Amino acid sequence: MKKLIGRVALGAVGLAVGVIAVVALREATLSTHEGIVRGSRIELVVEAHTKGAERTQELHEMVEAQLLACRLEVKSDVVGEIEARGDSRFRAVLEPSMDKSDRRQFRGCLEDWVIDHFQMDVVHLDDVT
Repeated sequence: MKKLIGRVALGAVGLAVGVIAVVALREATLSTHEGIVRGSRIELVVEAHTKGAERTQELHEMVEAQLLACRLEVKSDVVGEIEARGDSRFRAVLEPSMDKSDRRQFRGCLEDWVIDHFQMDVVHLDDVT
């Protein structure tokens, strides 16, 4: 009888630990959105690199293509032109700004290998004041 009670208690502890772990994992990975002020803006600066791309493709075209594709995953739109800043850096402003969840998703998309032979690193993604 004592063995049975011990096993039941051990099972209950294991179940409780499992439930706590699942809840903690859910909270850590759940995409939750916060309210964003209308008219707010966010500045994006990226550094772009290409190796072995088609000769007819220009770096600024690849940056624009990837940025416009990735912005479809968030609620922000590019405002104005995407500016070449030199040293393979490009700047864009998006409106409205993004909450933490959208920033993480947008950054991940930008830094993924969406276009063959092209990589983009986010230098900064900050609110414009």
